[in-house]
Amino acid sequence: MNKVPPQAIEIEEAVLGGCFLDREVVPITIERLTPDCFYKTANRHIFEAIGTLWEKDHKVDLLTVENALKDHGQFESAGGSTYLSDLTRYSGVSGNTENYCQILTEKAVLRKTIQECQSIAAQAYEQGADAYHVIDELSRVATTINSTSKTVHSLTPEQIFDREENTPLAEKLKTGIREMDKGIYKDSGLQRGQVELTIADSGHGKTQYALYKAELLMRKGYRVLWFQLEDYDLNTAEHFAINCPEHMNNIHICHDLHDIEAIKREARIINREVGLDYIVFDYVQNIEAINKQSRSNQVEYISQQITRLAKDLNAVCHPLSQVTINYGTRSGWSQEPKYGDVRWSQQLKQDAHIITSVFRPSRIESLVEAHMGEKRIEDWTGTLKPFNSVYVKQAKTRYGEQTYQRLHLIHTDKGLKPYQPQMIKQYS
Repeated sequence: MNKVPPQAIEIEEAVLGGCFLDREVVPITIERLTPDCFYKTANRHIFEAIGTLWEKDHKVDLLTVENALKDHGQFESAGGSTYLSDLTRYSGVSGNTENYCQILTEKAVLRKTIQECQSIAAQAYEQGADAYHVIDELSRVATTINSTSKTVHSLTPEQIFDREENTPLAEKLKTGIREMDKGIYKDSGLQRGQVELTIADSGHGKTQYALYKAELLMRKGYRVLWFQLEDYDLNTAEHFAINCPEHMNNIHICHDLHDIEAIKREARIINREVGLDYIVFDYVQNIEAINKQSRSNQVEYISQQITRLAKDLNAVCHPLSQVTINYGTRSGWSQEPKYGDVRWSQQLKQDAHIITSVFRPSRIESLVEAHMGEKRIEDWTGTLKPFNSVYVKQAKTRYGEQTYQRLHLIHTDKGLKPYQPQMIKQYS
């Protein structure tokens, strides 16, 4: 069964009719579209005629376009006088021109994708086809199709200022917790389009910290996607059901994808369906890149793709990474994770806009002591604090000044909660 390729004929006609009726529509259309954006041959010829006239600073109207089509021997294939006149029935297009152009661009991308994928599929059927070569061709085609779009990405400073005032790309997500919003994330982190890498040794609470942040963001109405790359998704679902049952529609949990390409596709689908603000990868070492043969190439590629995904979806991407501390050479609070402990991926360390560390002093025997019949831990100043204390600290920031203050949390049977001395008995 032959399917009709993606197209929007009425929108094609509306855009062309708008060019005849409103001179301001013409430059937007010429800047945003190419002939391939028009599925109907007649419309493609008319657009080319309009472009030719505009480049020569000639007026664009029915008569000038008709003459241009005749000069190129395309008048009849463009529908003739009747079809050209019918295009003027569309009015009020100017306010929707950019939206219409975006629709036509997307239809053209889909048609091009179908064409290229059919060609690649044919290669896959060939005897002795190299699977990795076919996958590389898919990546190349995706990049090529995206780069050939005529959408204008460059902005003047005034346009950038106007955008940031109205719909800022780098908007910061708000947790509602002052110690976060005005504390460790005041100048860096939780910013759309950026990557936060959280590091911790095993059992110190990096997953618990991401759960806590996701819980806070869900309560503020943000949409969360959680890639469950270890442990069991039921545990994650139960956490949110206990801590924020009224906001369960704000999270999606995916447990069966490990390839970065599949992860990217899933994120884009969820973003298209419900929108995304915060994406967690728990944890990043378990992500694979099957189109890259060596592990070092995989790691570099995965980091680059996570960084690109954050920017493309205008969301915060939050990979969690385990680090191993050399306890033989470090003791006490010097075992708190540092920037230099990120050895698994130098690329990930470089790409991250902010690195946060999670440290649970109760895991370090030398920091635990008995006090009035109860266990307590010593903080970095030697002050006794609750045994279940967990500390989060900046280990690196790319933008803004690095803050050395620590966020003090308490681990409870419901996960992490803010440290409030008067609430410790309730948390216990």
